[in-house]
Amino acid sequence: MILTILASLLSLVYAFVNGFGSWMVARRKPWISALFMLAAAFLIVAFVGFIKGFPHNLYILAAGLILASATSLINAYIVLGKVTWRHHLYRLVAGLAIFAIAYFALN
Repeated sequence: MILTILASLLSLVYAFVNGFGSWMVARRKPWISALFMLAAAFLIVAFVGFIKGFPHNLYILAAGLILASATSLINAYIVLGKVTWRHHLYRLVAGLAIFAIAYFALN
């Protein structure tokens, strides 16, 4: 039960991070902003799926986490012009940690 609450809250926090990323690039590259918002939408649906006990929630969460990491990398490459691999590695580790917590919560 505690792992489910933790996984749901972490997916919600990760969705807020993507919403902030969307807001930051909305004027420069609207299509990257849309990708951030799509990742946030997947993560919010995963949050609701944890609350409602949706059995296939791991797929939705994985899609949101993968899209969030990929969009962050695209943003660094196209908008910022410089990829700091260390930051993307941290983001990947955070996504994997959220997924691992969710996996153990649902299984």
